[in-house]
Amino acid sequence: MKVNVAQVRRNENGTAHFDLEEDFSAFESQLEGVSFAAPVRVHLQVSNLGKSLMVLGQIQTKFKVMCGRCLEDFIYPVNLNFEDEWVFSGQAAEERDEIAFVFEKDEVEISERIFEQIVLALPMRFICSPECQGLCPVCGVNRNHIACGCNTEQIDPRLAALAQWSKRD
Repeated sequence: MKVNVAQVRRNENGTAHFDLEEDFSAFESQLEGVSFAAPVRVHLQVSNLGKSLMVLGQIQTKFKVMCGRCLEDFIYPVNLNFEDEWVFSGQAAEERDEIAFVFEKDEVEISERIFEQIVLALPMRFICSPECQGLCPVCGVNRNHIACGCNTEQIDPRLAALAQWSKRD
């Protein structure tokens, strides 16, 4: 994904809009168990602030993932907004190198930067729905489809004697 910011950079207080779309399947090897189910769509608004460019962006895509409870595949939509600061390498101060994206040419390759934003927005564990009941720990059936009736109540063996206490009285 490339963006040409030459016109915005030369026009102080200038703003430009970019609508981009790209297949990010090349990045799938970096995502374990996650695959892109749709191209990545990016809308950027780039504004010249004088010493830097302020980028407001919106990313949309879909992933094919596995639910962490029931182990079934489902489509996980991603729709996120982000802010970024871009600084031309000739104007970059050392203290800004850590927080800003430094670019050298007017045509900026942003695929890695967009991928980074996507990864930061992904949850630690994907859940297909808040109502997902997951797998039965005894028989292993998907409790979203079948009510197995297994006794899943486990008593800590150290406290088993206390369970008998109410029966003696």
